[in-house]
Amino acid sequence: MRSFHLLAAGALVALVAASPAAAQSAPGGGAYSLDLLTPAQRADLSKRVDSYAVVEVFLRACGRPPALETRFRRMASGCIRADTVRTLTAEYRRAIAARAGLRWDCRSAAGRRMIARSEQAIRLTFADLGRLCRRG
Repeated sequence: MRSFHLLAAGALVALVAASPAAAQSAPGGGAYSLDLLTPAQRADLSKRVDSYAVVEVFLRACGRPPALETRFRRMASGCIRADTVRTLTAEYRRAIAARAGLRWDCRSAAGRRMIARSEQAIRLTFADLGRLCRRG
């Protein structure tokens, strides 16, 4: 459980950080896109999107919905190509749906620590994404 928040961190940042130089010359106004990623980077991004879906379902179940998709769409506007945002959000929604029936421990001390770690990982990730998108 200790490394859970580490798994959650970075899904959105991975896309932007993967190839900043290529994004500068990419068609579409320098927007980042999935086609800038190698197959290994794409696989890593998929794992991270899946991890974020786990965090979303967990925090929703604990009464602390993080609204990651809405926040991501707002932050990604003008930074990540629209087709890439659509692909990532569709992948994210499928991963959430696959976990809809899971039960979570929200009340124990360990559960409360997990909530805090997850929320902190989200804050850090969005701060990183904001910095990277402003550079682009």
